[in-house]
Amino acid sequence: MRGLRAVGLVALREIKERGRSRAYILSTILTLVLLGGAIVVPQAIGGGATTYTIGVVGEGGAEIVETADSLSVGSAEDPDEADRYEVQVFEDVASAEAALEAGEVEAVIVDGQELIAGPVGAFGGSVVERYLQEAAGTRRVQEMVASNEEAAEVIELLSSSPLETRRVGGADEEEQALRSLAAFAGLVLMYIAILTYGAWMLSGVTEEKTNRVVEVLLSTLRPWHILGGKLLGIGALGIIQMTLLIAVGGAAVVLTGAFEVPSVPIDLLVALIGWFVLGFLLYAIIYGAAGSLVSRMEDAQSAAAPLTIVALVGYFFSIAALNDPTGNVAVIGTYIPFSAPYVAPIRLAIGEISAWEMALAVVITAASIAVLVLLAGRVYAGGLLRYGGRVKWLEAFRSAE
Repeated sequence: MRGLRAVGLVALREIKERGRSRAYILSTILTLVLLGGAIVVPQAIGGGATTYTIGVVGEGGAEIVETADSLSVGSAEDPDEADRYEVQVFEDVASAEAALEAGEVEAVIVDGQELIAGPVGAFGGSVVERYLQEAAGTRRVQEMVASNEEAAEVIELLSSSPLETRRVGGADEEEQALRSLAAFAGLVLMYIAILTYGAWMLSGVTEEKTNRVVEVLLSTLRPWHILGGKLLGIGALGIIQMTLLIAVGGAAVVLTGAFEVPSVPIDLLVALIGWFVLGFLLYAIIYGAAGSLVSRMEDAQSAAAPLTIVALVGYFFSIAALNDPTGNVAVIGTYIPFSAPYVAPIRLAIGEISAWEMALAVVITAASIAVLVLLAGRVYAGGLLRYGGRVKWLEAFRSAE
């Protein structure tokens, strides 16, 4: 009980000092402002429907623009918010090109055969240009169908699914897409959070060692009390910050109507939260041990670089699981503690992981955390009072009492 009380006191101290620090407050406010701005500003300056004026010279171009307008309206969830395409007729190509260069029109169609557009961007032609190309192709297909019955039959056959599909088990396509999207969004958030709060752990340990504060703490506390308290304190601050980010981001989306907010299935939400906790503990323990091996903040990042690479590899495992949830990479990644927090939620979202596989992954990861507490805790204890150059992992482990 005395040990748990000591851990609680260290955690409370961490929350008070770091939570009141200017860095934590400013980073939280700045992140909230950037997140809210990223959602609100595009809606304020670019929200709603846009009307594109297309220059037309000769015959055939007006019909393509009308088709583009119909495609835009037909593909929009709300026709009132669809981008519209309108025609502006020019007598000759020269005047049309002059209007294009002046920004009066988005593009020019000549005799229904040639498209004149502005300079190509870094990622290819503009959206309008690609839309007009699609409309021109659609228009020609319609003309073929109108003049040839056999062509109509061939086109209908190619555009249909000859075999009727019946799926056994799993969610329907819409629900499946929703679960995969929610899992991937949670995965990206988890990856950023684990690295961010792991870095907090690293810098916090290194800073206290550099300032010799840890010597005062060790006069009354054992090393594992300090390590455990830091884990709980930084974890609590991280959860508070992430909750604020999600709340502000969700509120901004709802108020601006930027996109429809999907409802996340309860089982997936629980899995994401649970795996975030496991992932944070797993990585933060090692980050804390790495911080005890250096005496200067300048050396802290280099000490944790290998762990950052491991986290990145685990993230790539999840990308592979998203593409092939039953493949060897996904299955193996489920049972590797450093990749399981990323892979298991993805496989759960897609519905390609059984209950026993999920339970085994949790047990392996939890057991690994318990082992790491002992090993990393010993390294932490051996490195805290070693000053000067960077201490090696094995040397710190052996020097611990």
